Amino acid sequence: MLSFEPNIIIIDDKKEEVAGILHRYQTEGVGTKFFNADIVDGDEKPDSPYSNVNLIFLDLYYQDDFDVELCTGWIEEVIPENSFYVLVIWSKDTQHKEAVLEDLKKINRKPYLCLAKQKTDYNCSATRSYDFDKLYSDIQSKIDEHPELEELALWKKSVQNSSNIVLGHLSLSEIEGALKTKLQKIIVGHGGSSYISAEESSQKREVLFDALDDVLISNAKGARPTLPISNVNETNLYSISATIQSEVDTKLNSWFHFKLQSSPLEPGMIIPGLICKFSDSSLIENYGMLDDARIKSLINPQLVLASETDNNPTLVNVAILLSRPCDIAQNKFGKNLKLISGVLVQQPKRKGSSGNPIKTGKKVDSIKIYDHLYLSEENKDNAIIIDFRYSFSVPKKTFKDNFFPITAFNKDLLSEIQVEYGAYSSRLGITQII
Repeated sequence: MLSFEPNIIIIDDKKEEVAGILHRYQTEGVGTKFFNADIVDGDEKPDSPYSNVNLIFLDLYYQDDFDVELCTGWIEEVIPENSFYVLVIWSKDTQHKEAVLEDLKKINRKPYLCLAKQKTDYNCSATRSYDFDKLYSDIQSKIDEHPELEELALWKKSVQNSSNIVLGHLSLSEIEGALKTKLQKIIVGHGGSSYISAEESSQKREVLFDALDDVLISNAKGARPTLPISNVNETNLYSISATIQSEVDTKLNSWFHFKLQSSPLEPGMIIPGLICKFSDSSLIENYGMLDDARIKSLINPQLVLASETDNNPTLVNVAILLSRPCDIAQNKFGKNLKLISGVLVQQPKRKGSSGNPIKTGKKVDSIKIYDHLYLSEENKDNAIIIDFRYSFSVPKKTFKDNFFPITAFNKDLLSEIQVEYGAYSSRLGITQII
């Protein structure tokens, strides 16, 4: 069923000490949720994290002694890992701020911004309560010190507006069952006739969501708010220096390379652009490229270091599924699947800082290198090297039994690889003057 979720979470064991905060945001039409954190008579934590929480107020004491895990345990249940949010420590004991932040970092829920607000600083003798107007103003002024958030908030709103437009059109029909029929037609239209069955529900969902993602992207531009750019962002964010430099962000870089997955890929699955590892000796002998003289010359610095000590490069034989997406969708790829060999270099050795590219020899025109890639928290820095000379085909059963999925290139990058492979494989020879 549709979910209705809050934007602001308030966690305290005394509701009277946060009633003014609740009232202030509710009068502005903001969705709020109060959790009583009392360890005896308190509320149950939610069954699953919320997806759209931007601000959390957190008290620190729910018993006589401070227990950091009692506090961060609430955050763990209401916020997904690595999500954006602003944390306000609303307590009489804000000296524990660093301990809270350190524990949140361990569970991958460190906030973008953490504000420690001492309750006693907001005592209001006239009302025998707290000056919530001052608290609200102080929080807003601190957030305003990060004007880039305004632009990201506008982008997020455009995505939400676009999704509502798409949902509105899909659901707008007086014919009973029309929504189900539309969604089924999208699955078959984008996934192919091979999905006309009662099997592979999870793959059908993936096809449906991928198709809706495409519609969302095409509509998001038209749903963007038309608010003017603030002066501070005009002169700072959008005034870009020619010498701009920053640390390489491998996770962000991978978002532009890979099809993001919320869970590990299923063994034996077949999707366009799939990157698989293989270890069968006969397959490596026939299709692996680590024994190629040109490849050895290219990655020799990595090969030498891989054999020396721990924490140095690891080289893995991989293959990229290059069969045409339409053939895979329609189950028309014939007996064999088309692949290109590659090498996954884990923890590549670099010159100087991590911002430098992978240390290799001279690269030739048949070789492509995709560097600074993130695969997991345990495998944060990688490079993938593929060679268009090493294309091959294997039967579907051989592929399912011997090639194990790691991740998948997104369709834009896969299309670029296919175009470059096509140009390379159709290139004519060079006639030399003799």
